[in-house]
Amino acid sequence: MFSYSKKVFAQFGAIAAAVVLASCSSTGGPFGLSPSQEQAIGQQQHPQILAAFGGEVEDPRITAYSQGIFDRLLAASDQPNAQIKFTVLDSPIINAMALPGHVYITRGLLALGNSEAEIAGVIGHEIGHVFERHTAQRVSRGNLAQIGTAAIAILTGSADTAQLAGQAAQLYVLRFSRSQEYEADQVGVRLLARANYDPLAEAAFLDSLGAWANLESQIAGRQRPPEYLSTHPNSAERVRRAAQEANVLRQAGAGSTQRNRDLYLNTIDGLLYGDDPVKQGFVQGRDFVHPTIGIAFRAPSGFELQNSTQAVYGRSQNGAQMQFMGAGSEQGPAALINGPISEGLKVDMSPAQSIRINGRNAAVGRSRQNTQNGEVDVTAYAIQWEGNAHYVFLWVTPAQQWGQIQSSLTQTAESLREIDGRSVNVPPARRIDVVTVQRGDTATSLGRLNKFPAYQVERFRVLNALGQNSTLQAGERVKLVR
Repeated sequence: MFSYSKKVFAQFGAIAAAVVLASCSSTGGPFGLSPSQEQAIGQQQHPQILAAFGGEVEDPRITAYSQGIFDRLLAASDQPNAQIKFTVLDSPIINAMALPGHVYITRGLLALGNSEAEIAGVIGHEIGHVFERHTAQRVSRGNLAQIGTAAIAILTGSADTAQLAGQAAQLYVLRFSRSQEYEADQVGVRLLARANYDPLAEAAFLDSLGAWANLESQIAGRQRPPEYLSTHPNSAERVRRAAQEANVLRQAGAGSTQRNRDLYLNTIDGLLYGDDPVKQGFVQGRDFVHPTIGIAFRAPSGFELQNSTQAVYGRSQNGAQMQFMGAGSEQGPAALINGPISEGLKVDMSPAQSIRINGRNAAVGRSRQNTQNGEVDVTAYAIQWEGNAHYVFLWVTPAQQWGQIQSSLTQTAESLREIDGRSVNVPPARRIDVVTVQRGDTATSLGRLNKFPAYQVERFRVLNALGQNSTLQAGERVKLVR
């Protein structure tokens, strides 16, 4: 959460649909937008992407290597002089996206990849969205999505916070149609071949992505697709088509078998995996601690917390859900709840009650709402911290639990406190560790070295694209997380 300095807080537009498009009544272009208008959209949204996904990766080794892959693909395309900025985002989630003039991948996606060619396939797919002007088509039809929050999803019945938790800022940039996905896949596969990569690598990455999504769903006990699959729906048909296109190209003599696996593994060896505990804070049991900003709070008993680059999410087994975030506002706490929060959530929590929490100005507002899953109470606590900086606890709880949980919500808000980050025992960050398989090593023995509390072996197999019946050979190189 909050991967920036203490003086800078997330705008509350992250609740109230921060992605706002300028009016695009166009006189040019087949989709109602001229190329210059498309570029303007990309420039407008680029800062939002950076803010929502932790900014750019600061590792020059990673950025230079990834930029080289992008440059190689673009040079091999029909539009080698296209003005497209490529960015590697410092986010642990697995995602890639495109806007006019912009292509993005995350370091989380790099951690899942197993070769340079696989990542090239993803980048080529995103270039395909730009080349095919899919952004323009979606914008012209008014389908650009918004940065949403847990509560919006719950109240509309579209998702729950289990799906949102840990998925930085939930920026559903564009939901492309099935036909658009096929078109972008085709561009990606052809770019791989033209850049002399193995064109089958794109299908290979889609397989890994599907295996990762299935494991995450198994661990969570519910359907929870990764963010990449929310914007780029995965299907056996997509994998089949990508592989079919690749085989046709290879039979025609296009492309090669080049994947550059060793070079790729050398580059990502030591890559940060998951959250940066210093930059983004960390969760220890029911406590969230951010040593850089200098804050901490404790969630109610029975809550499981998950951190992201822009918010902390919580969920209890009885269905209560929580989101904690920062908000920059010139208004006081009560006005913040009555205005931007209520308006953004389309839930009237006015009049908010002004209160004091640990000597600070604060307010609380509540509203009962009907949802697909029955009546819920939406509760917001806003605490003025420093100047215009506020912290907000947002709760959605089953209505019948209000009497039992009300005091716990207040106690959580009251637990928010200032800490001295220098005195915090920060846990070490997890990183990708590339190791060489020794004689006698197995997926089970190596998987147990992974720094995960559970499912170590299963995660090892997915991270290294190993099927259930795959075996390891001495001398082979694999990824661990530790």
